[in-house]
Amino acid sequence: MRYYVGILDGADDTWGVRIPDCPGCHGGGATPDAAINGAISALRESPAQMRAEGVAVAPARTMAEVLADPASHPDVAAGKTRHSSR
Repeated sequence: MRYYVGILDGADDTWGVRIPDCPGCHGGGATPDAAINGAISALRESPAQMRAEGVAVAPARTMAEVLADPASHPDVAAGKTRHSSR
């Protein structure tokens, strides 16, 4: 089974998660857990909404595939960072 990869970024009380394989699907909150929960909630609704709008839903990629994709890299000039727990 494949899962969508979420990218968590933030500090202090501002956190966000984006899901590269589902454009527009993201979550945010004051804690990492709140941001992750928001992204999970958005991911539950996003594919159905995309299909209703006639947009193809991308299949989930592996973590290695997402990390190898330059489009998934953070915009460091805008102050975004990339952290990995592996």
